[in-house]
Formats: sequence, structure tokens, C-alpha cells
Amino acid sequence: MSWLNDMSQSLFTDKKKHKTDKTDKTDKTDKTSEQSSAQCSASLKSESSQHSLAHVLKHSPTATSDQQAYDLKHPPALSKDARERLQADIHNIPPMPEIWHRVQEILQHDDASASDLGQCVAQDPVLTAQVLKVCNSAAYASSGAAEISNIPLAIARLGLNEASSIIFRSLAPDLGVNAQRKMEIRHIWFHAQAIAVLSRLLAEPARQISRHDANLIGMLHDIGKLVILHIESEQALQKLKANIDQGIPSLQAEHETLGYTHIDAGMMLALHWKLPKQVQDCIAFHHHPTQMNADQLSPNLQHAMLTLHTAHLILQHHLSNEEQRESTSIWQSHQRTCLPDTLHFVQQDMSISLESEPFYKQLDAAIERLKLSFSDLFAAID
Repeated sequence: MSWLNDMSQSLFTDKKKHKTDKTDKTDKTDKTSEQSSAQCSASLKSESSQHSLAHVLKHSPTATSDQQAYDLKHPPALSKDARERLQADIHNIPPMPEIWHRVQEILQHDDASASDLGQCVAQDPVLTAQVLKVCNSAAYASSGAAEISNIPLAIARLGLNEASSIIFRSLAPDLGVNAQRKMEIRHIWFHAQAIAVLSRLLAEPARQISRHDANLIGMLHDIGKLVILHIESEQALQKLKANIDQGIPSLQAEHETLGYTHIDAGMMLALHWKLPKQVQDCIAFHHHPTQMNADQLSPNLQHAMLTLHTAHLILQHHLSNEEQRESTSIWQSHQRTCLPDTLHFVQQDMSISLESEPFYKQLDAAIERLKLSFSDLFAAID
């Protein structure tokens, strides 16, 4: 499909223009940057606490030549048959309900409150019941806390962005056709919510992207996988899993097995669901930081993509020693790779202290809390 190539060319052109505009930096700024780079290089060479972001990034897998086989800058075009089949199948997926779009409109305002969102949610009885159920669950209510039956109070307990993620998961069409696929979708929802909450925390220090936008792109970046589960046969899904389990990178395995990737499917579904342009861009480019340094990306995407990328590496590290229940999850064995430049960007541009143990523990605790809502995916938590 030519849309991804066209978007790539446009964004890389924007990047070159931005780079030209920055040629008149002052010597003082250059010196500060050099000092910061030297500090980051020293961090790369030194030993880091196991409870730090530096440790996570330095011990993340690095890409091999085989993993670079799927060229993200020049992705293969979809065949006419694959494109038409995807378009027809996605056309049959129900659109997102109007109430979800109203929720997003409310959350775009800086002064949005739990009361504003609560008034909107209260218009849908089923959604109201789901929000109250999650709010009063062990993941969000402390032991002995009084049960909440008031929607604005429930949203205040959850937080606006966490409530937004729960609302999306509640309103999204049920694409699971059997028990096995429903469990696969549970894995996707856990991954999406974990990336969303980590992205919110990572976006906070530099504030180059809002917490709401970080949450939204975290929640929606992998929606193309829902399409794959919805439209593909059991035989095709089993073959895809086998290829990924053999070490073939997920995008390459998808393209070779299905004729398209979850990025292609996600972009089509984003258009069908009328998702914001920023979400569409993040779906299209969320794998790019595994092959390209930050300065090779369009400036308007650098912070969003590196925030999303770093969130993936943190979650991957957290789950690497996790005793998960035996799973047939298709994408579970996929390993996201990390370029050395990622550490520099996280420390310098995202204003995050790589060695901070308190910050790392905050990230770790957020994942642990979310796992309480997905206890069926993990071994019992002592």
C-alpha cells in the first residue's frame, strides 16, 4: 500500500526541513548538549542499578541483520488482493459509538474534570456499570474502602486517563469469535493499557506530549492486531505464531504469512473508526524507533514515538522474568529491540534520570497494579 511510503517520505522531508532550521544554534547550547551527551555516554559505560531505567535500556535486545529485514522506511506494498480483502473485512467491523468520540472531545480540554466526563458516561447504563465495576475492583480500591456508586467519584478515583482507557476497552466492538481468541484479546488489552499508563508517566518530565495524548496512543497503537484476530483463520494464526516463535520479527512474519501487517490493518481501522490524525501517525510509525534513531524521525513524532518505544522496553523487561500462565498468545515471544541512541534521547530530550530508582519503582508499581485486573493472564500474585 502506498500510503505508508507516502507518509514516510512526507515525514522524513519535514525532518530535513526542521534540521535545516536548527543550524543557527548558539555555542552555549551546543556546549550544554555536548556535556549532556558526555554524561549519557558515561552512564552507558558504567554499571547501573537493576532497579533503574538505565539497566532496562542497556540490557534490552539489540537488532540483528535478520531483524532489519523488514524495512520500515520502505515497507513492501500490499498486493491488490490483500488490500481489497482488508478493506472489505474492516468495513464490516462496527464503528466506535458516538459516546467515545464525545469522551475524547471532553478530554482534549485542559480543564476537563471528573464531573464533565461523568455526565457523559452516565448517559450509557452499560458503560456506567463497567466503570463502577472496575473502580471498585482490587486494582483501584484499597482494602476496606467504601464501595463507590457515583460516576464522577468513580472517575476521580480512576483518574481521567485511566478512565478513558477503560471506556475504550468497554466500547470497542467484541472481535473475539471463540474462547481462545478472546484470551488473545485479553493479552492485547493488557499490553495496551500497560503501555498507556507507562507512556503517561514517561511523558510527564518533559511535557512535550500531554498525558491524554500519551495515554491515547498507548491504548490504540496495536489495534491492527485486533483486526488480524477477527478476520484470519485458525490455520493462518497458528502459522503466524509459529513463525514468530522461530524468531522471525513480527512485522516480517505478518507480511510473509498474511500479506499485510498489523500496522496496515491498524491504519485502515483507524480511518474506519475516525481516530485522530496523531493516533494514525503513531500506529503507522510505532515500530520505527527499533530501526531508526530519534533524529531520523519527523520532529513532531520524536517524543511520542520514543515515549511509546521506551514504554515497550520497560514492559518487556518487567515481564521477562514473569511467571505467566501457559499461553498461546501469538505475539508473546516477539522481542522489541533497542538502539544505543535511545538512552541519549530518554535522558536528554525526555528529561528522565536514567539512574533514578524511585522513578523506576513508580513505573514497576504501575504494571503490578494493572496486573490485578488481568490476573487470569498471570500466575497467582503472593
